Amino acid sequence: MSQTRVLVLLAGAALSIGAPALAQNANLDKDRAYAAELVNDAGSRASLLQGGGGGAGRDNGGFYITDGTGNNMLYIGGAAQFRYQHNFRDEDAVGSTDDFTHGFSNNNVRLWTWGHIWSKDLTYKIQFHGSDADNGSVSLEDVWGQYSWDNGVSVKWGQFKLPIFTEENIDSEKQLGIDRSNANDVFSQGYSQGLMLSYTSDSFRMSGAFSDGVNTGSTSFDSSSESDYAFTLRADMKFAGNDWGRFDDFTSFKNQDTAGKFGAALHWQDGGETGGTLVEDGDGEFTSNQNFWWTIDVQMEGAGWNVFGAFLARNDKVEDVDGSDDDVKTTTYGSVLQGGLFLSDQLEAFARWDGLYWEDNTAVDNNHFISGGVNYYISPESHAVKFTGQVTWAFNNTDNAAVADFGGFSNNSILGQAEDGEATLGFQMQVMF
Repeated sequence: MSQTRVLVLLAGAALSIGAPALAQNANLDKDRAYAAELVNDAGSRASLLQGGGGGAGRDNGGFYITDGTGNNMLYIGGAAQFRYQHNFRDEDAVGSTDDFTHGFSNNNVRLWTWGHIWSKDLTYKIQFHGSDADNGSVSLEDVWGQYSWDNGVSVKWGQFKLPIFTEENIDSEKQLGIDRSNANDVFSQGYSQGLMLSYTSDSFRMSGAFSDGVNTGSTSFDSSSESDYAFTLRADMKFAGNDWGRFDDFTSFKNQDTAGKFGAALHWQDGGETGGTLVEDGDGEFTSNQNFWWTIDVQMEGAGWNVFGAFLARNDKVEDVDGSDDDVKTTTYGSVLQGGLFLSDQLEAFARWDGLYWEDNTAVDNNHFISGGVNYYISPESHAVKFTGQVTWAFNNTDNAAVADFGGFSNNSILGQAEDGEATLGFQMQVMF
């Protein structure tokens, strides 16, 4: 065999043995490159999230989605309150089949989205509400936008609650009891549509609004429930504390400092002089409605305790458009005094007294209620998961005409009876995210 043939055979054998190894090495290099690419991609994504490149997460405001600049942010949140309510009435007043009523309900279910767009100074909120009390129907609550300047001035437009009554303007999930007071039910302003200009400094804030009037949420511009014009003015003075956000709820956890404020508000509206706002009185005549409401209140909080008090007044006038003397005027007053005290880091006891003082010519007794109970904050220092138990006692007749005109007090399980001493018991589990 020649030397040339030997070299050729040796070269072929080397290739046959080395080719798989070379292919295997090539595959290993490819796998390593792909792994390095994945690591690099994951690192870049983490860098984007941490360095302002956009992403999602959760903070004190809730779950959010944001872009890289921070100018655009979308929060998503919601809440559900599930209740087991009991009502005890006098058998002689309502009959043996109605003296005890109990059952479960989803009284307050809400879903909202809020945040800022284009600039952190341009905020918005859209909120929906559903309740068994409304046969499960869903309605719009907050639908507004707001722009704020660095000097403390802001302007809000859309549908929102006018800055009249403090208790009404604190969210349902952040009350002391299962629900707001019975006095607040009578004065409940609901939602309105309009414009509001506000100014806030370290110790003072003021808001003025021009709107369609109280309880005009989700109404058309020609609705008969709207006023011709309505004006609201509210001022608050903070005498303790550094954060206005402290007054967004009634609770003060044990790790919070002292905070306090005084407040007062006026609201006046008139209707019946423009198209759509005239109301037929049943006798073929049209009437106009004038309303003047006002309030003063004080709110104080400390390390594990809170106190709130308010005096409320409303003057309602129904006037015949033809100028006759058949005008009807009613004046109603209300008062609320409540407080809470933490017995441990997660257990809070509370008590509330509220009263209603009807117009003298209504010939009905005034109404007084006392409530008490406990909150257990399953999620410490947070309203996210909370259990509430509450009892309420009515000192007076709760079945009079004045109460009926305002729809009763079913939120606190009061159903009404023509005797003193109606009692209720309620348990509520709340989840908020």
